[in-house]
Amino acid sequence: MKEKINIAVLGAGTYGSYVINSLLKKNPEANITLFDVGDKSVKSEKETGFYSSLKKAMYKGLTDGRYFGFGGASDKWGGQLLTYSNNDFKHPDPFMQDIIKLDMKDKDEMLAKFKIENKYPEKHVSDELFTKTGVWLSALHRNFFHWFKINKRKQVTILSHCRVIKLESDNGKDITSVVYKENGIEKSQSFDYYFLTTGAFESARILLSSGLTSKNKVYFSDHLSQKVFKIKGSTIIGDEDFVFRMRGTSLITKRMIGEVNDCSFYIHPVFNLKFPFFESIKEVLFKHHFKMKYIWNIFRDIPNVIGFAWAVLVLRRMYVMHNEWYLYIDIENPTKDSYVCLSKEVDKFGVNGLDVYYNTDEEATDIYDQAKKIAIKHLDACHVNYEVLAEQINVQTCEDIYHPYGMFDFKSINDYYTRWNNMLVITTGVLPRSGGINPTASMLPVVDEFINKMNYIG
Repeated sequence: MKEKINIAVLGAGTYGSYVINSLLKKNPEANITLFDVGDKSVKSEKETGFYSSLKKAMYKGLTDGRYFGFGGASDKWGGQLLTYSNNDFKHPDPFMQDIIKLDMKDKDEMLAKFKIENKYPEKHVSDELFTKTGVWLSALHRNFFHWFKINKRKQVTILSHCRVIKLESDNGKDITSVVYKENGIEKSQSFDYYFLTTGAFESARILLSSGLTSKNKVYFSDHLSQKVFKIKGSTIIGDEDFVFRMRGTSLITKRMIGEVNDCSFYIHPVFNLKFPFFESIKEVLFKHHFKMKYIWNIFRDIPNVIGFAWAVLVLRRMYVMHNEWYLYIDIENPTKDSYVCLSKEVDKFGVNGLDVYYNTDEEATDIYDQAKKIAIKHLDACHVNYEVLAEQINVQTCEDIYHPYGMFDFKSINDYYTRWNNMLVITTGVLPRSGGINPTASMLPVVDEFINKMNYIG
């Protein structure tokens, strides 16, 4: 009888949960051990007891963007399942080309796992901009751990409250064991295969602590976000309506994407920034916060609350308070010297934390200025009534843009799949570019392709 393969999945978040589901579809008899520092209560970096120190500029990708526990960030973000197409990059490198091909080939199959589809075509609305429509997962069903019923899989042994310290290896290629702390006691276990899915920055810390990177720094980039335009009137720009639509309890969203000097940017709508009732709903749904003042927010503005309910429940679209809304421009930060490294400070587990250096320079400002000019040109051509709010870019972050990328130097999909003989690292950090999307879902077809081709898992 063939011996069962033993697999370690490190991290019970978005990617860890998806990996387990895909593994068990390929081999229902696999033995999987799932490690996570948390439990069913999803916590932030600070609540978990991790440590990071920001050097120089303002960047909240660690403190506000990563979560630990069953479902991880997917329990918080309610994010858009967006993937790449041939429209996204003018000059993609070979690795990015491979990712695009997999996204285009397997997008529908991936989305079907969430019982959704996206048949909306991408449209070029000008010589410099195209639209991409996304499906924002329902706030009621966004936690991947729960969606894939990981806690009910008999093949999965869940080790919660276990902090992964490092990975041991032979010659940096063959992983031999995972070293972790459980109830303050250091332990280790060995497996046939390892999936490192602890999030971009925690994965970077583990690789640095394990000597599995060639340098003592892991470089990265992320988007810079800025509220740029206040729009007065219709949500239609040209022939495209940018108001969010409802499909079940999910949202259908739209954005415009462009590129300047091989740096992507996207223009996306934000509604009801000054609507207390709507802000209260977001706090409850996305941050699981509830305060008595949220009840007061209903009574203080009854007409708009009624309008919101009518729009969502009857018209099945987003309400736009006072018929005013905003456009943000997010750009890929082209600055090349942002990085994380091991800190001398330790966290509550006695593990070295991370020091974070996030930098911007004049190149980022130039990209932003050109992106804004492209946006203004299109708005003027469409006779949109708008007001410019930001002349210069500021390192301003929103809850949906913490998607670091550019952490590795993979040359191709084969290089990515074989960098380690028995481990795959899965984070948005492996992407050479993030482009004009929230890129989390773009890695899911890449994961499926790898698992389907793993001979000794099937």
